[in-house]
Amino acid sequence: MATTFLEVKNNAVSSLAADITDAATSLTVASGEGSKFPSAYPFHISIDDEILSCTNRSSDVLTVVRAQQSTSNVEHSSGATVALNITAKSVSDLNTAVNTLENNHPVDLTSDVTGDLPIADGGTGASDAATARTNLGLGSLATQSSVDLASDVTGSLPDGNIADALTVSGGTVDNSIIGGSTAAAGTFTTVTADTVSITEDGKVDFSNTAPGTSGDATGVIFSFTAGATLAVGDVVYMGTSGKVLLADADAASSMPALGICTSTGTDTNPVDVMIQGIMKLTGWSFTVGDNIFVSTTAGDVTSTAPSGSGDTVQKVGVATASDGVYFNFNTTELVLA
Repeated sequence: MATTFLEVKNNAVSSLAADITDAATSLTVASGEGSKFPSAYPFHISIDDEILSCTNRSSDVLTVVRAQQSTSNVEHSSGATVALNITAKSVSDLNTAVNTLENNHPVDLTSDVTGDLPIADGGTGASDAATARTNLGLGSLATQSSVDLASDVTGSLPDGNIADALTVSGGTVDNSIIGGSTAAAGTFTTVTADTVSITEDGKVDFSNTAPGTSGDATGVIFSFTAGATLAVGDVVYMGTSGKVLLADADAASSMPALGICTSTGTDTNPVDVMIQGIMKLTGWSFTVGDNIFVSTTAGDVTSTAPSGSGDTVQKVGVATASDGVYFNFNTTELVLA
């Protein structure tokens, strides 16, 4: 509870304009000197040995309560000094307030503080949780026990706001447990790992849908360094320089083929080469079930086995469609006499 201190004013001194009895409840100070005293109340004045409490002032007339602070009400004569002095009560009230503040430290926010702390000063501007959430713009999301990413969250999180290593503890992906006994399932564009371990009876499951666009391929693909300009669908061998070049069935030094390009490449730059898998290429025209061989035309494949003297016969796949082939480059070859 706040302490009510007596009003004070410097140099508040005058004199009685007339005698007062010991029962008088008002007095008049010298003409024009009432303004020396406070216009707020109460304040204590001293006349002789009596202390009086002034509860109102109208010009030079003071309304008073007699015999304050253990003093006695007595008669006072005209001309007696009327002064607003620092009394024992003033000092006592100050001591009480300071002691109360010290004893109540730290401040009890439930009883010693009133009002709401504005947001600008670090508060919420509210005295209840619901209003605080509204003032802070938190909405209903702040009271939810979980967040539905499909409906509760909009927009996208910039790449820079995601740590290099994102750890998910618990939860599910496609209803498969993360961090539990069941491995998480999901669809990913790229998976980067030093080691991929497949348990007993496990498998690498490729799509059962054949590539739909010319040049598309599904399978085991390595990145090599091109030794020349290479196109998608070119069959290549490993040259002595460590770069891949066009394979040619009628040039033994350009065999065996190790794969087929699934990307373009230029000399000394990377090129993707599939060694096993399925590929679609509009320029092909095979019969389903045809055996596919490395052609005597550099970089091509054919459904006709090479037959010329010195030619190399290397079967590399089977036609799965007129423009689709399952490839398996096992590097087994036969050189014709």
